[in-house]
Amino acid sequence: MPQVKGRKQPQKAAARGRKQPPPPPEPDYERVDASSVVFGLVMVLAVIVAGAALIGGSLAKVGDRVDAALDGMAGATGFAVEDVKVVGLEGHPTLQGMVKRMSEIEPGENMFRADPHAIRRRVVETGQVTNARVYRLWPNQILIHASPAEPVALWHNGEAWKVVDSLGRTVEGLDPKDHPSLLRLSGAEAPDGVQALLRALSRNQDIVPEVSYAQRVSARRWDVKLRSGLTIQLPADAKIDRAAAELAALDARAELTDREITRVDLRVPGRAYLKPKRNAGPGSAPAES
Repeated sequence: MPQVKGRKQPQKAAARGRKQPPPPPEPDYERVDASSVVFGLVMVLAVIVAGAALIGGSLAKVGDRVDAALDGMAGATGFAVEDVKVVGLEGHPTLQGMVKRMSEIEPGENMFRADPHAIRRRVVETGQVTNARVYRLWPNQILIHASPAEPVALWHNGEAWKVVDSLGRTVEGLDPKDHPSLLRLSGAEAPDGVQALLRALSRNQDIVPEVSYAQRVSARRWDVKLRSGLTIQLPADAKIDRAAAELAALDARAELTDREITRVDLRVPGRAYLKPKRNAGPGSAPAES
């Protein structure tokens, strides 16, 4: 019988004794990602510059072409300005036309580029309107709402009377004699605070027709003189609303302006100092409320 050669057995022992090679190191993914992003940005920039060079223009021209394409798309989809409407100035056609021109918006412009804040800024800078508001009425109309700057007071500048509008500016060409019912002001800085003063006085409509004149003492206070002889002292612009609210509350509760007093000082928050018409005697002090 022929001899059968023995099969070679796997050399397990040798395999076990042989040292396995170490695994390959893990890639630094953060470094790879960062370098890829940088490389990608460089490549995009290079493509843009190369494209600009090929068309014989600059990056600005590329931007202009993109803008033109976007404007054309807006027009094709119905988002182009068809009308700029100005309301609130119907009685002032010249001013209405000026506001429309100052909006700098023409029919056909991209509605998305018609920035209401920028339009309002240009309109207000005319110095001829107040309460300007701008709306985009989608898909294709711009609405500008504004009020004309109307005469609101007469100011004596130390030499003559001048008409002052609601923006605190003297209006040339208007005769003060044609506006006898307007509030009268005095003091060098009175026009600067006329808006705040009128807003404060409007809190108490009963006082408004009784005001003889209002004097601004530097930038510290207003002395509002009533026809009855009463002087109401109010703080300057920033705090005048608070004092006016206190005055309205006191007058409603205690009929303050009908009392026998010559002065009400409301400059200190939460305090009202009253000076009676007749002193009780030597050394008497103003009453405090």
